[in-house]
Amino acid sequence: MHLLKSLFLPDFPSGSSINFYDDKLFLVGDDASSILILDSSYEKIGSVQLFEHPEKRIPKKEKTDFEASSFLSIDGMEHLLIMGSGSKRLRKKIYLIPFQERKLDLSQSSIIDTDIFVDRVLSSGVDEVNFEGVAFMGTSLVISNRGNRKNITNHLIITDERFWNNQSEVVMRVTPLQVPSFSSNVPGVSEIYYEVSLDLLLIALSSEDTDTAYNDGAIGNSYIGWIRNFGSKIMNSVFTIEGIVCLPDIHSDFAREKIEGLCIAQIEGNSMIIHLISDNDQGESKLFKVKMPIPS
Repeated sequence: MHLLKSLFLPDFPSGSSINFYDDKLFLVGDDASSILILDSSYEKIGSVQLFEHPEKRIPKKEKTDFEASSFLSIDGMEHLLIMGSGSKRLRKKIYLIPFQERKLDLSQSSIIDTDIFVDRVLSSGVDEVNFEGVAFMGTSLVISNRGNRKNITNHLIITDERFWNNQSEVVMRVTPLQVPSFSSNVPGVSEIYYEVSLDLLLIALSSEDTDTAYNDGAIGNSYIGWIRNFGSKIMNSVFTIEGIVCLPDIHSDFAREKIEGLCIAQIEGNSMIIHLISDNDQGESKLFKVKMPIPS
């Protein structure tokens, strides 16, 4: 694995998720009021305003805390699904935006409360809800729930692609994810991405010195892990990360950067081109372009 490019984004706050679709990158920030849209060279194409707010960063007590996003198909139309972390009342929401005529159409978008779904997750063995990733698998969604220093277990939640329509009865499986520990610190899942052509689940992880899903802490290292043949394992009682790479070992640009999002943009032979976004907890973000061998 090696770093091809990185770019500091001082004006885009708290990057939390990234998607590559229609040759564009769509950047979400957990306290940003807009989606930032870039081309593959990291040049700005445009933006989509989600909230009216006078400040660069929406204050912690007011933000919806959008931490996860994925493109998915609903009735033959692509949509961008953005999920709040679920850790507080205002964060129990999803934003569903149709993608029509090669752009996001806010006029047809929906904001949906997820209170019932969050309550069911809490009653299924999860001590504290902190949704940090979502991935589309065709007819299912995988949602990652991040652990912390107090509640160290990370979980993957397998549910229906439209779980919000029937939250009280929709099928869900809440499954622990075994993560390697480093210096007695178990990293938390910060994003997931499923590549259907490889049946591969990529997992971004980071270590952070915090005991709760609400507060930030000192940033440690970030990692990329993976599970191969994931589609055949979704009924497992436990998921296990099969391989993991510590990103600061690859390049010093990753030092003290909390990777929050990743996506595959291209597959070239036995390698993948991956874009990542980080958050430094200071209201700034950073982009990374990486070439990574396909795990075998």
